[in-house]
Amino acid sequence: MTNDFLDELAELALGSRLKRLSERLITDAAQVYKYCGHDVQPKWFTLLALLDKKQQVSIVDAAQLLGLTQPAISQFSKELIAKGLVISTLSDTDSRKKFLSLSEQGKVAVLAMQPMWQAVDSAAKQLCNEAGVGFFESVKNFEKALSQQSLLQRSISLLEQASAKTDVEFIDFTPELAIDFKSINSEWINEMFELEASDLEALNYPQKNIIDKGGKIYFAKHRELGIVGTCALLKKEDNSFELTKMGVLKKARGLKIGETLLEYVIDRANEIGLSKLFLLTNHTCEAAIHLYEKHGFRHDVNIMEMYASKYKRCDVAMRYFK
Repeated sequence: MTNDFLDELAELALGSRLKRLSERLITDAAQVYKYCGHDVQPKWFTLLALLDKKQQVSIVDAAQLLGLTQPAISQFSKELIAKGLVISTLSDTDSRKKFLSLSEQGKVAVLAMQPMWQAVDSAAKQLCNEAGVGFFESVKNFEKALSQQSLLQRSISLLEQASAKTDVEFIDFTPELAIDFKSINSEWINEMFELEASDLEALNYPQKNIIDKGGKIYFAKHRELGIVGTCALLKKEDNSFELTKMGVLKKARGLKIGETLLEYVIDRANEIGLSKLFLLTNHTCEAAIHLYEKHGFRHDVNIMEMYASKYKRCDVAMRYFK
């Protein structure tokens, strides 16, 4: 049996694989139409089915409901009108808006195609069942994930992260870096809130309040910009740690350094073998919260009750789960 090279390419060739699969299904569907004696192209199916159910739909609404472009719907409608299966009418209130509906010939044709559609539906269900693991639901979930963030956006984000990692190195705390720890955190806290007593204690005396208590402080050093980011792991009782005082200088924002730094600190925390890792923040830090959620942190009521009183600004508590 000939090896399928797309198996070797795996997810890298996902688009090509889906295109190949789609073409096979559409080719088979065309043969079913031919077998049943219907002079209809499979690409028209979804629009015909929509008109059969809705009776009348504008081109704009049809495009939105079917997830197609307006030019594609316009082209399909022209072809169906030429076949005598669809009619187009202008809106009574807006001459620029066109409505599509089945012609009498189209209604007869769709009625005649119902048994064939039912057979194809059953055959498709058989294929999905044979594929297993909730294939159809997986496809719907895949489309949902794609609509939330496209392949383009995801690829660019990963390329930016990779670029950030090559431009940044991470270094541990030394007494000489205490001034950077304070300046980086003072910048973002003063920008969004105000420095509290607990902030000043930690920022003015990081050696005593973090390092000497078994905690860690890490720094992100950019190849051109120097020390631009920092994050601390503050040790608590029962070997739990608070991820705290994480910030990136304004001049370095947009370079994905914060995300790269967070990934690095989480890796170091996992190496420590701690009992739990948590953080405290404020709901106005939406971008940061999204970043934490993306990397395994979940909102936790127990953490809120145990530690939130530490800061006046704290109204969000999160715990890390691998």
